Amino acid sequence: MTTSQVDQKRALIKLKHDLEPFRNAIVSGYGVLTWEKQYYAGVVFGAISIMYLLLWYMDLSFITLFSLLALLAFFMDFVIPMLSRLVSNGGNWDGEQEAKFEEVCGQIYNIKSSIIDWYDYLFKERKPTMVVIIISFGLLALAWIGAIINNLLLMYCATVLVAMWPGLNEKDVFKSLTQKASKIINDKIQYGKKKLQ
Repeated sequence: MTTSQVDQKRALIKLKHDLEPFRNAIVSGYGVLTWEKQYYAGVVFGAISIMYLLLWYMDLSFITLFSLLALLAFFMDFVIPMLSRLVSNGGNWDGEQEAKFEEVCGQIYNIKSSIIDWYDYLFKERKPTMVVIIISFGLLALAWIGAIINNLLLMYCATVLVAMWPGLNEKDVFKSLTQKASKIINDKIQYGKKKLQ
């Protein structure tokens, strides 16, 4: 093993150790996000919709919203491990749940390392002029979209997309859509070729 692989393994073990108190909640949440049961997609969509409907109705200032979200995060950090210990003792933790927990930890580690790599690329490495121009135009386009469309609606759409993404990938929705699209395109190409002959 190379040094970087050892460091990656060590970081993954540390992440797994840090998430150990939350393992029951993580495995349950993973099941909901990947739609283990058919109705989980509706539960995720409904919960997000209700949350954003409440945020829209309360119309909180940014400082108040940030304070309440931070309070909720600290409260959940305290309550989830305690409830996890009360609801399920370690006796019913089996190999399948451990495998799911390790898979989720691996996915979290991959996301974390991807974010770090992108951060290093965007802010620490020297960039050619073309990359700076493309990033600048992309950020300007996002700023323009944010000025036109309500920010709460944009955040709602982004949250729904991020929360539904694991389930859509797990159920191969994108794969079937791309297969259908490629079949339609191929049919059109074949029809065009026949028409030209």
